[in-house]
Amino acid sequence: MKLEWGYLVGMALQTVPEPRKVARDVQNVDLSRGVLWQILLFLLVATTMLGVAASLLFPTDPEAFGGLLANPLITGIAQGAISVLTVFGIYWVGRMAGGTGSFDQALLTVIWLHFVLLLIEMAILALGLFAPAMAMLLWVMGLVLTFWILSHFIAEMHGFNNAGMVFVSIILTLFAAMVVFSIVLAIIGVGIPSDPGEF
Repeated sequence: MKLEWGYLVGMALQTVPEPRKVARDVQNVDLSRGVLWQILLFLLVATTMLGVAASLLFPTDPEAFGGLLANPLITGIAQGAISVLTVFGIYWVGRMAGGTGSFDQALLTVIWLHFVLLLIEMAILALGLFAPAMAMLLWVMGLVLTFWILSHFIAEMHGFNNAGMVFVSIILTLFAAMVVFSIVLAIIGVGIPSDPGEF
């Protein structure tokens, strides 16, 4: 696998029709773990910068996103935390299910996912200037591609044959995580109305 811009973009396009082939190439990249974390950090920063640019070009109502999430910097921090949890989740959950993948392969999977999504976000930002409807369609495609990449890359790294079952496992894991997160928020009091008249 060549670490060249044109080659990487070509591989990103190839991820759609041949995800497992691309997964093998990506997960065989021989870089130290420290360098991989730096690459992930760079991608997260680039994504956050795109978010800042999008918020300047297309201002949104802060109330529509719960106030904090309307801030692209806060969103970037949240994405970073989710990305780290995703790396550990891919490794640990896959291992518990009998997978054989390594931690570095999980890290490479998340890095590649962010790289592909960064390309999509750049295209969305460009299309948003003159074709908002197409930009929204591309955003939906990006969401679908997220699960497509994760399902096939996780199946490949852990030696699972059925990517469909991996997809189901991802959905169930996300659902369980959301339930736990909601319980934690309820325990610490987040979301409880502060206006006595609302009780």
